Amino acid sequence: MKDSLNRLDQLSRRQFVARTAKTALGVSILPIGGANRLLAAGGGKAEHCIFFYMSGGMTHMETFDPKPGAETGGKTTGISTGVAGVELAEYMPQLAKRFNDIAVVRSMTQKTGDHRGGAYWMRTSYEPRATIIHPSMGPWAQTLLGKKHDTLPDSVVIGGGGEHPGAGFFGPALAPLPIGDPDKGVQNSAPYQGVSEDLFEKRLELMNTFDESFRRKFQTDEVKAYTQFYEETLKLMKSEDLATFDLSLEDKYEEKVARYGNTRVGKGAMLAKRLVSSGVRFIEVVSGGWDMHNDLWDAIPTTGGQLDQALSSLIDDLKAEGLFEKTLIVLGTEFGRTPVINANGGRDHHPRVFSTMFAGGGIRGGQVYGASDAKGIAVKENPVEAKDFNATIAHAMGLDLNKVIYAPSGRPFLVAGHTRDPKTDAIVTEGHPIMELFS
Repeated sequence: MKDSLNRLDQLSRRQFVARTAKTALGVSILPIGGANRLLAAGGGKAEHCIFFYMSGGMTHMETFDPKPGAETGGKTTGISTGVAGVELAEYMPQLAKRFNDIAVVRSMTQKTGDHRGGAYWMRTSYEPRATIIHPSMGPWAQTLLGKKHDTLPDSVVIGGGGEHPGAGFFGPALAPLPIGDPDKGVQNSAPYQGVSEDLFEKRLELMNTFDESFRRKFQTDEVKAYTQFYEETLKLMKSEDLATFDLSLEDKYEEKVARYGNTRVGKGAMLAKRLVSSGVRFIEVVSGGWDMHNDLWDAIPTTGGQLDQALSSLIDDLKAEGLFEKTLIVLGTEFGRTPVINANGGRDHHPRVFSTMFAGGGIRGGQVYGASDAKGIAVKENPVEAKDFNATIAHAMGLDLNKVIYAPSGRPFLVAGHTRDPKTDAIVTEGHPIMELFS
């Protein structure tokens, strides 16, 4: 059996270890952990980031860029923000009241109308490639700033699916901790899963004995990374910090559920706030339901209303706890939706222009950056791409946009995309932060 194990390829080996650990320990392997602590490169007011990802392609004209009266505007009306000439869609009334705390970007543009490709661009600043997986922003922050907490993971994804790029080529030690359901927290994590501590330790010792020969023979960075995240997982399982993921322990739980909304995005926002309060650096909250090809105006009051309620309550609570200026809130999506309303009463995929939102973490609220044209079809001024969106996050968090990191293949990468200077052949950042957003 040892010979067969040693001949396993990389993917098979990974699957084998995960299955073995789950069987032996009674728990699922959690890809958390961290790199060596590094000194932060640069400033940045945002010590934390909560990234709301609206999966499916959020309609810009029913959220942050309404066009009431235009032939493409549909049934959506605007609502005043208190800032002259700026309205949000009627489905965002609470955010409109808090517009002085937020900044809207109305000139996002995307390279593809494909869900998977657009989501990948937004999370990584890079085009999907068959030969490499690029890291998402949480692992980038840990790589450039170092691990923020001794026990808790540096980044968490709440409600994400299997297509998330995670830590990409950084490896499993930096992968975000996945939380499928904010109500359930970390799955299969109750200490020892119904077995005694002695039996648990015996199972762990057995697995380590079984695995030792492989680790001695294959002393690669990847094997060491997997060993590290096993150790970090066990450390979390035995730590009191595991309670951080138990949303039911939140103070005034029922009252907060009523304010945030008894919804996945509402409870995702509640858990994100709880994680920030405990020291987690980067949290992504994924919320679906935005692929509105049919009956858009039947769906948008619910989907938009849930987002409006969750974001507004989060802003209020972060301000009340003195965490708003330390926490960057970002909202993104893979693309917008067509100004032309289709035969099914919906809007289709539209990468040419869409909207995003920023708040907290040094952002100057009460402003709109960029503009779409009168019909919401194309960018009118100040186009912003995914790499610029991520460069803005990086700048807010104090990440070095010019720090070159090499993948295991030896290829260079930067946090907000890269290109080469045609004169010097130097590797330079491709994405540029939207400096106008910062106070």
